[in-house]
Amino acid sequence: MRLVLRVTAAIFIFITISSTAIGYFAISKYHSSQIHLVDASLNSKIKALKATKEDPLTVATYLAQVSAIPVTVEYLEQDGTATELTESGPAIEKVPDKAILLKAQKVDVTYGTNLRIRTIALPRQESLIFADSLTTINSDVSTLTRELIIFIVLVDLIAVGIAFLVFWRDGKLNQVSHLIAAQQQAMQKFLGDASHELRTPLTVIKGYVDLSRSTGDPEKLENYLAKSSTEIVRMEAIINDLLFLAEVGESQDDEVVAVNLDEVIKDHVDVLRTLQSKRTIEANLDKNEVIYANAKLIDRLVGNIFSNIRRHTPDDVPVSVELHCDENAITLVVEDGGPGLLQYPDKPRLLKRFTSHRSSEAGGSGLGLSIMSGVVERYHGTMQLSKGKLGGLRIEIKFPLNELTNKS
Repeated sequence: MRLVLRVTAAIFIFITISSTAIGYFAISKYHSSQIHLVDASLNSKIKALKATKEDPLTVATYLAQVSAIPVTVEYLEQDGTATELTESGPAIEKVPDKAILLKAQKVDVTYGTNLRIRTIALPRQESLIFADSLTTINSDVSTLTRELIIFIVLVDLIAVGIAFLVFWRDGKLNQVSHLIAAQQQAMQKFLGDASHELRTPLTVIKGYVDLSRSTGDPEKLENYLAKSSTEIVRMEAIINDLLFLAEVGESQDDEVVAVNLDEVIKDHVDVLRTLQSKRTIEANLDKNEVIYANAKLIDRLVGNIFSNIRRHTPDDVPVSVELHCDENAITLVVEDGGPGLLQYPDKPRLLKRFTSHRSSEAGGSGLGLSIMSGVVERYHGTMQLSKGKLGGLRIEIKFPLNELTNKS
């Protein structure tokens, strides 16, 4: 919801700013062009007066009468007395001061808010003032500005309405928002777990180092060093798993090969039988089931399943492994007769543990499910955890038959 509002607000701001900028540019161009027409009219009269040798007052009056744009001509005497020579143009209510008159001899000057003036000096410190009205231009600019504001409001309302309709009907933006929030929460929990796991062996190592410095007993020293070495190995395993998790998220298209899934599973089943010969392992594997993926990631996925069985279940409980393919997916199901989980999540997610408690005594890094989830999701698969028929954990993994999977 927040992301929808933010995107909608961003669209609103963008349209408002862009529409305002375009409208302001258009109105400014219109204002400038109209001022240019007024200035051209005034300058043509000044130019005609400078070119004639006849009486300037008579010529100025004539020019004002034949002008297409209504213009006022005012005669300013030496003592400051002003006489209006025409009545067709705007009234000059107050005579400009000397500074404005001098400036208007060189360029057109806006006087007040509604007059544009130009002056020409006459003998005996007299002058003529030509004035055109800007009232119509200013009124047009005000009207255009009001219309621009109304237009921007209407466009904003339409854009916001369309944005809400599109986002709410599609729902993808909301899904992205929820996904980002979920990933942030998962990342925070993961960082908390990782920092705890790394801090624990470091604290233990520091304690044994301090004890090693203070003891003079060779047997105790050897024991402390052995325990420190065990914690170092454990910390290395955590770091390696963290690096592997980062590797799962990277692009590895250049390492994609045809991986024979049943052979990978058979290899790990053989290892489990060798290490724990008391187990009864029933394996029902369809042959030549191939997935096109990174061989290292798939091997790690299968390896984690069997290493979890080896660590977290008694060495004499049964294990069942099935691998089969139908028209939709390749499915791997592994069950054990161990204690199972305290809770079975509906959908395992990346960076989440099997259980909330930590079992460092089991020898793992605690990141096994994170790695499994990451690999499965990378290849668009699904993984479900549930209680199996043997009484323990049942893991079901499906890889869809798409561009990443194939049956030979």
